[in-house]
Amino acid sequence: MLPFIKTIFNHRFFAWLVLAIPAPALLADVFTRERYYAEIMYESGLLSVQLLVLALALTPLMRLSKKWAKVRIVIRWLILHRRAVGVASFGYAALHTYFYLREVGSLELVWLELSEISLTTGWLAFAILLVLAATSNMFSVLRLGKNWKPLQRGAYIAAVFTAIHWYFIGQYQMELLLWFTPLAMLQMMRLTR
Repeated sequence: MLPFIKTIFNHRFFAWLVLAIPAPALLADVFTRERYYAEIMYESGLLSVQLLVLALALTPLMRLSKKWAKVRIVIRWLILHRRAVGVASFGYAALHTYFYLREVGSLELVWLELSEISLTTGWLAFAILLVLAATSNMFSVLRLGKNWKPLQRGAYIAAVFTAIHWYFIGQYQMELLLWFTPLAMLQMMRLTR
């Protein structure tokens, strides 16, 4: 690869551009409100989950891909930009939350709905992702020191809450299994080594 192209390809702004590709379609609905609520909730939630699962699966995938050089190139690039992948997951979760709040229309109703496990776990996952996104910067890395990495491992807890949230919402259960089963298997393999 030419050095100039490699520099662009590895630049963090290029990573942000790639991660933002789905955003315009979702953001358009913020202004137009033309899409069905269920559709926009599904798309924003799924993007958040896909990016969260990807961020958590990268290390075990790197270990598994030792024999596949081309796959390792992609995984290395993703690992280089893992922080951006995690923050993008939060960004799509924030859009998901915004669409929910817009639909409900009242903080009082949000408060009343907190008794439902599907919503409580969703809010807990969102709160964890918010903390992780807020501390995904060099200032926080330097300020927190050795405590930064354990804090960022809270993403696993967010993933568990997200899976519970999705399960109790009661829709698209096969997709829930499609995204979280491989992640669980990769993490079990990682723990047994």
